[in-house]
Amino acid sequence: MGTVYEQVIVLIIVFTASFLTWKMVKDFYKDKFHMIFTHLIAVITASFMLLSTMFLFAPKNYQRGSGQAEVELTLSSIGIVIIMLAVLYLLFVYLPKKKSK
Repeated sequence: MGTVYEQVIVLIIVFTASFLTWKMVKDFYKDKFHMIFTHLIAVITASFMLLSTMFLFAPKNYQRGSGQAEVELTLSSIGIVIIMLAVLYLLFVYLPKKKSK
């Protein structure tokens, strides 16, 4: 697989994980705080998700300008992103719905 395709796949994964994080956090806090504070909390949380997922796909010994790949698409990194999203879903969607019933 070429590096351009890996970069596109990693960007799709990173932006999807960040958007899902923003959506879950925003929906969780929308009844508790004003919409501006809710949106700020969700944006900050999604920004941390974006950074952490980008660090997951960074090569272990990357040197700028050396010509090596800028991202590493590994199964373990994809699995960790899925686990992080599952934990966020559990905390911000599943458990609050379960408590409200």
